[in-house]
Amino acid sequence: MLDEGLPGTRLRWSPEAKRFAENRRWAAHRAEQWRRDVRAISEGGRAAAEAALGDAKGLEVLDDHQWVNVAAMTLPDGPGLCVFDEQGAGKTVTAIFAFDVLVDRNQADLLLIVAPKSMVAEWPADFARFKGDLYHVETLTGSRASRRRLLAEEPDVLVANFEAVVAMEAELRAILRRHGDRAVLVVDESYHVKNRDARRTQVLRRLREWCGRTFVLCGTPAPNSAHDLVEQFNLVDFGVTFEGVEVPADREEARAVVRQVLSERGAYTRHLKAEVLPELPTKSFHRILVPLGKQQRRLYQGALHDLIIDLRSIDDSQFRQEITSFLARRSALLQICSNPAKMAPEFRETPAKLVVLDQLLADAIGRRGEKVVVWSFYTASLASIFDRYQRWNPVRYDGSITDIAERREAVSRFQSDSSTMLFVGNPAAAGAGLTLHRARLAVYESLSNQAAHYLQSLDRIHRRGQERAVEYTVLLCDGTIELTEFERLAEKERSAQLLLGDRVDAVPTRETMLAELESAALLAKLTP
Repeated sequence: MLDEGLPGTRLRWSPEAKRFAENRRWAAHRAEQWRRDVRAISEGGRAAAEAALGDAKGLEVLDDHQWVNVAAMTLPDGPGLCVFDEQGAGKTVTAIFAFDVLVDRNQADLLLIVAPKSMVAEWPADFARFKGDLYHVETLTGSRASRRRLLAEEPDVLVANFEAVVAMEAELRAILRRHGDRAVLVVDESYHVKNRDARRTQVLRRLREWCGRTFVLCGTPAPNSAHDLVEQFNLVDFGVTFEGVEVPADREEARAVVRQVLSERGAYTRHLKAEVLPELPTKSFHRILVPLGKQQRRLYQGALHDLIIDLRSIDDSQFRQEITSFLARRSALLQICSNPAKMAPEFRETPAKLVVLDQLLADAIGRRGEKVVVWSFYTASLASIFDRYQRWNPVRYDGSITDIAERREAVSRFQSDSSTMLFVGNPAAAGAGLTLHRARLAVYESLSNQAAHYLQSLDRIHRRGQERAVEYTVLLCDGTIELTEFERLAEKERSAQLLLGDRVDAVPTRETMLAELESAALLAKLTP
């Protein structure tokens, strides 16, 4: 704490306050040159990266864009980097090699990786794949006592999920302080720290103060709005990029402001798979409009009617007081579209989407022998799908499967076992980091309420190693709020691409192509 005391009293700074002030002075002093260096490497490509890396060894296995990332991540006196490469472009690999370069230069000796639960087990596997037993890698799991024993061993690389880091903040801060500027922090899927007021964000910002560099990795860093980017940059550069910038609350206005800041001050890398992995097969999307059955439609229309009546009967003030309840009721409409059995015990129909899924899987698995990934957001729907298609030896990956080894076994079986033809997963649990490219077909039975989950899940089958064209099928109940929900997700994806300056052609759907051709046919008839 800062003790101002009486006039003439010396000011006393706590170690945290002193570190806070020193970091901001250093970042502000270094910021402009660091931005220029990052942009020079990004624009110069592989040649500029090689020049910046000098005699760094062991990088021959990297792709050109990964050389660029490693060079920008290891710039002398750099605070770190935001690496926003598209999913499947190899962000984990670049972080591993960047740490290795820093260790070789005698600039780092500890790496703390914070990741979603589904990703924790992947990091040690990737370290072993690329660096063998060069580093002592441990995951922060188990009881608090076992975690403390593990921390006492002081491994070279420590991997933890966000919840574990929050619980062990004091112990982790003590270790980071002992390493000084030689500790490196990696935040994987960094959209998890987009909320400034969230406890996990605040904990990571305090830990960041004791790390020489921080790398945030995310293929979908702004899944909901431009506001999502601010805290991710703050975590890397101590708030320098967005210093003095007031981001408007309005989303459209915020996007313009944030886009301008990124254009003028932003230091980050962003590589798209279409640019860096041109050999990757194409992907296509299909929407199937599913008519609800009689009982399912009656339940949907009843819940919709009641919600409309209740909204009409209150004013804005009452709505704000009860918004949580109204949002839950809106979410219930989407669950009815999937499978209303849990909400309505009297429901006896086969859910409309399962009828369609029967046909899709019978054709894909039964007739053509294709492995299929089926995504669903609801636990009851996942259980129903898993039980219904036992004849195809399915595996399941969602919040109900808490054991990390069991989750890894599910992925391994799907990838390697020729009899395991179906992967049933929740995008919230399995949407990030997993490789499921033994399948080229994915079906969305229902959609996550978070755009990031949906966008991340798209790349589980469309990633490095996929050799066949990928197809996505989205089941949407006709005449329901699901149509609006899907368009909302698509619009968020487009907004995020515009914000980051992506040059991506819209993927044609059957509907857009048909509309285009029907318009062309109409023009042909009108042409004399």
